[in-house]
Amino acid sequence: MELFNRNYHAPGTKPGTLSSQDPTDFIIDSVVYDENQIQSSEVIDESSMTSLLSTHDCKTWLHIQGQPSDNLLKTIVDMTAMHELHAEDILNRGQRPKVETAEDQVFLILNLPLNIDQTTRIEQVCLFVTRTLLVSFCTGDFNPFNKVTERLNKGQGKLRNHELDYLMYALTDSIIDYGFPLLEVYSENIQGIEDELLNTKNEQMLTEIHKIRRELLLIRRRLWPQREVINALLRADDCQILSANTLVHLKDCYDHVIAIMELLETYHEMTSSLMELYLTSVSLKLNDVMKFLTIITTIFIPPTLLVGIYGMNFDHSVSSTNMPELTWEYGYLVILGLIVTMIAGMFIFFKRKKWL
Repeated sequence: MELFNRNYHAPGTKPGTLSSQDPTDFIIDSVVYDENQIQSSEVIDESSMTSLLSTHDCKTWLHIQGQPSDNLLKTIVDMTAMHELHAEDILNRGQRPKVETAEDQVFLILNLPLNIDQTTRIEQVCLFVTRTLLVSFCTGDFNPFNKVTERLNKGQGKLRNHELDYLMYALTDSIIDYGFPLLEVYSENIQGIEDELLNTKNEQMLTEIHKIRRELLLIRRRLWPQREVINALLRADDCQILSANTLVHLKDCYDHVIAIMELLETYHEMTSSLMELYLTSVSLKLNDVMKFLTIITTIFIPPTLLVGIYGMNFDHSVSSTNMPELTWEYGYLVILGLIVTMIAGMFIFFKRKKWL
C-alpha cells in the first residue's frame, strides 16, 4: 500500500476540470427494474447510455467498472443533476470518503478495502443517487456488487420493492462489510506471528510486524472517515429521497463501521504488543548469553589468580620463603588438583543457585 496515491491537478487548475490521469478500459453494466420485472445488460455505446439516462419510468442502476473516460463523465454531467465537481472527484482517485446531499440527490465517496492474492489495496467507489437513477463508479477490476446484483435478479428481499435509496444502502453496506474479511486476514497473520515468536526468534519477524503495523495505519486512515459519512447520511434532514426505512438500515451500517474501526484499533495495539514481545525476547536471550559468559568468567577468575601467582618465577635459591612449593615432589599435581576443586566447587554452587 502506498502512503500517497492521490491523483491531483496542478495547482491553479480550474475547479471541475476533467482529465483522467490514468485512463483504463471500463465496463458499463445497466440494471433497469421495478417491483415486477428486471432487465440487465451491458452498455456498449454512448447512444445506449443516453437512452438509459433519459429513462424515468423505472429505477435505473448504472455500474461503471474501471476508470471512466472524460467524455463519459461529461455525458453524465450534461444529462443528470451531477455537479462537475463530483465528476472531478470521481476521476481523481484517492479521495477522502465524504457525502454531499441535496433535496433530490446524494453523492457518496467510499473506500473499498480488499485483500486479493495476499495483497491489500484500497479502491475508490462513488455513488450518485437520484429518485430514478443510481450511478456507481468503482476503480480497479474487482466488482464488489456481484451479490447485490444476484439479489436483484432473484427478486428476493426488499431491493426490488424499495426505491433507489435502499439500493444505495445495500451497495454502501456491501462496501463497508468488505472490511471484515480483510481484517480476518490480518488477524490470522498476527496470530501466526505471535505463535512463531513464542517458539522461535527470527529477525525477519520484526520486519513483518512493522509491515502489518504500517498497513493497519494506512487502512485506518482510509476507512476512518466512513463513519462520518454514514453519520452525515443519518442526519441529512434536507435530503428527501432518504426514506425512514433506509435510515434504520443505515444505523446498522454505522454499527458495522464502528466494529471495523474497533478491530483496527485492537489489531494495531496487538502489533505494538508483538513488537514489545519480540524486543523483550531478544533482550532475554542476550541476558542469558551475558549471564553464561559472566559465570564462565567468574569460574576461571580464581584459577587465573592462582596460576598468575605461580607464574611470577621468584628464585627459590635466593630465599627459602620464595615459593617453597616449587621444591615439593607433588607440588604441580597439588596445584592442578586445587584448580579443579575450585572450578568444580563453583560449578556446583552455581547449579544449586540455578544460575546455570
